[in-house]
Amino acid sequence: MGRPTFTRAGYVPMRLRSSRVTGFSLLEALVAMAIAAIALASLYRSVGQGSHSVMSVQSRVEAALVAKSVLASGTFAEDLMRQDSGQAGGWRWRIDIAPEQILMLDEAGRPSQAGPLRAAKVTVQVSKDGVAAATWTTWKPYRSAL
Repeated sequence: MGRPTFTRAGYVPMRLRSSRVTGFSLLEALVAMAIAAIALASLYRSVGQGSHSVMSVQSRVEAALVAKSVLASGTFAEDLMRQDSGQAGGWRWRIDIAPEQILMLDEAGRPSQAGPLRAAKVTVQVSKDGVAAATWTTWKPYRSAL
């Protein structure tokens, strides 16, 4: 059977000493690896979605910059009527202009004696690969008739 072992607690028979198991069993190792795999898969998915969101935001920012640039290219509505569409890099843009009369009010809130302001509602639509990415709207005045 083997030699008996003595400890501070006393005598420990050989059969009890040999039945102790140290380390991990194969089942415990497999369970730990499965848990780690599930955690890593969810982390990988989260990082992938985060990078996709960053690319989407970056595309929208670029589209907004293209729209603002197109609108800034003309001070008056007539300036923007000369070119109703175009391309900047991989972005395509289109301008829609709709004439409007804007009622001017004085300090008291009454209609101004100068009459309504002739202006145009200008909408720029920016797209890439046929998918609309941004729409920007502003109002531009017409040149005054002299």
